[in-house]
Amino acid sequence: MLARAALIFALLVSVTPCVAAPGQTNAEGVRVEVVATASEYVPRSTTVSHPGHSYTNCMGSTSYFGRFSSYGDSGTVSGTAETNTHCSTTFSPPTETTLTTYRRVNYTIAKSDRALYLLSCTQTWKPTAKERVLLGVMGGLEAGSGNNSGNSDKVAANAKGKWSECPAFGIGTHYTLTVRNTSDARLESGLGGKPQKLEYLSSAPLPVSTPQPAPASAQAAGPAGAARVHITSNPSGGEIYIDGKFFGNAPSDITLTVGEHVVKVTLSGKEWSRTVQITSGEISLHAEMPSLEQ
Repeated sequence: MLARAALIFALLVSVTPCVAAPGQTNAEGVRVEVVATASEYVPRSTTVSHPGHSYTNCMGSTSYFGRFSSYGDSGTVSGTAETNTHCSTTFSPPTETTLTTYRRVNYTIAKSDRALYLLSCTQTWKPTAKERVLLGVMGGLEAGSGNNSGNSDKVAANAKGKWSECPAFGIGTHYTLTVRNTSDARLESGLGGKPQKLEYLSSAPLPVSTPQPAPASAQAAGPAGAARVHITSNPSGGEIYIDGKFFGNAPSDITLTVGEHVVKVTLSGKEWSRTVQITSGEISLHAEMPSLEQ
């Protein structure tokens, strides 16, 4: 699903060869510029099983024949009966109907001074009110008759309607990006108006140029009174929160000021948290997430 946007994302990251700086989201807002957009249609298939039916029809007839014989004051009566029965069975085998619908995913790539951000908005197809009524009537008729022919599914696949709305962003426009969590990223223009809500998919650090190479020790130390913290998790992909603010996904390099900080990593409802004393230099933290079975 992300193939096209990921390719653009990778090309933008690799355009400037130099030393990488940590890219991170900012829950308080960071100035960004929209540098690329892309969209694609993503299929989603639903299979409906229809049970088979068996009908048996039986028909029969009986014939009677009697005979009476008399001899003087006495007689005899005899009779026979013949029955014919015929049965036929009609069998309808079970069937399956596969309905494929599409979602349109719109990707927006925004760039700050230090990172690229991959955002998305998903559009779904909404049938018109008339089509929804027709689908409801057909579904009710099929349910009442027990004949799941799949006609309502075919009508739904070809129903008239329109796509749900997604915001459009012009290349080169500037916004303030606020990332609260993976499903809540907001772009707000400086001209006012309601912030546009998107999904946060990923971020990557941007290369930054260094006019004069600095000694390795100086690069590792970073700015005075700050340290570079390398955070990983097992499994990878955990959401990183520093002092309650979302900073991206593990693994990630984050620059923090010297002092005490609360580092929390969450993944699939599980949480790892530590209070650490940050000193200058480079620090590595590894979050071993609790087992999902616990």
